[in-house]
Amino acid sequence: MDFNFKLKHMKSIFIIPMLLAEFSLAQSAKLPSANNLKPPCPDAEIVETEIKADYTEVEYLCNGISIEVGYDENNNIIYTERAAAIPAEVQKKINDKLAKRYEGWSVDESELVEMPDTAFYKFELMKGGIEENVYFSLDGKYYKPHNIPVSETWTVKNLSSANKNKTGPYNFLNPDKVFELPEILREISGLTMISDNEFFVIQDEIGAVFKYDLKHEKVTGMTRFGADGDYEDIAVNKNHVYILRSDGTIFSFNYLNFNGKAEQTIVPANSTNIEGLFFDSENAVFLMASKSEPVGGNENVRNVYEMDENGLHVAKINLEIGISEINQQLLRKYPGIVTDSYDFQFNPSAIAVHPKTGEKYILSASNRLLAVFNENKLTDIFPLPSEIYYKPEGLAFAENGDLYISSEGMKNGFVNGQILWFKHR
Repeated sequence: MDFNFKLKHMKSIFIIPMLLAEFSLAQSAKLPSANNLKPPCPDAEIVETEIKADYTEVEYLCNGISIEVGYDENNNIIYTERAAAIPAEVQKKINDKLAKRYEGWSVDESELVEMPDTAFYKFELMKGGIEENVYFSLDGKYYKPHNIPVSETWTVKNLSSANKNKTGPYNFLNPDKVFELPEILREISGLTMISDNEFFVIQDEIGAVFKYDLKHEKVTGMTRFGADGDYEDIAVNKNHVYILRSDGTIFSFNYLNFNGKAEQTIVPANSTNIEGLFFDSENAVFLMASKSEPVGGNENVRNVYEMDENGLHVAKINLEIGISEINQQLLRKYPGIVTDSYDFQFNPSAIAVHPKTGEKYILSASNRLLAVFNENKLTDIFPLPSEIYYKPEGLAFAENGDLYISSEGMKNGFVNGQILWFKHR
């Protein structure tokens, strides 16, 4: 199977069931106390509670009707979702739009989603085993949901004020373009650029590499290389693609001539949770970033490992990241936003080297931070607001220095997986 395998042949891909619980190492949503919850109706019965990254979802029964409610860590309601009762004239408008743009798709479910400042309809569509969510306003127009701001110290507003007299290589508060990804890539966890307009991308539950075309904004091919698992990042060296699993196993194959069997190498890194992988062509080495502290080591340290391109079975430490240093720089750079009462985590989810400067850019989905290291010294730190970045997990540079950040979407479907593009200034 090669990358000419078209999307229409993806019927064998099945939609992975939602995880029962998703935990973040930092700033995970706290389970609300039942006494402090504001239920959607009197005498509501709690059916199920799920702790997810940055929020908690509770399913209730109200007079036999299922209602899902999302709470932030302060027990505030951030959304409710229930079966939609759509007026006939609005339903007709929606049906006409679906028939025109989504011919051959069937409607699996439709829900009414209500947030503090808006409400909209969510339609779950199915075709050939592929799921797609489509959104409409209450009057039947197409609608694009915005990211749900979670409890975060920084926002677009206060960062805009703090940065008003500062310049940098990228404007992280204003992406030049946001690419909305299809449902199959909602949980995008890594990307690497293979041409001016194309990426290889992975999502963290399916053992497949997808080709995504920026110009046409669609998936144009896929290769299945292994069983489902926890895949976190992807890199390319010459004609070979390398996929990192969180346990430190790297899968590799020639993507121009794939024989159906990927080679596996277990990298002997002193970590149990690894998420970042990058091939540094300038130095002919792979860089691999650990999300957690070294086994038996300092809990304040996160390591970046280095492996020779021809020796993945040998890893040495390339960079030690000190979380306390990250916090100190945040305090110095953003004194009106960050105080010494905060203890932010920095758990690397991606790493990439700037093609012009040689700086290492390291992303942390935990607390949404992007750190820059020059000659292995921390030189800058950028907070990323949740209004723009729901769960940033991937980094890639174009040859001209443009930066791409991939962000995982919400499991309940309001926020798609995204690729955010930033022109180099």
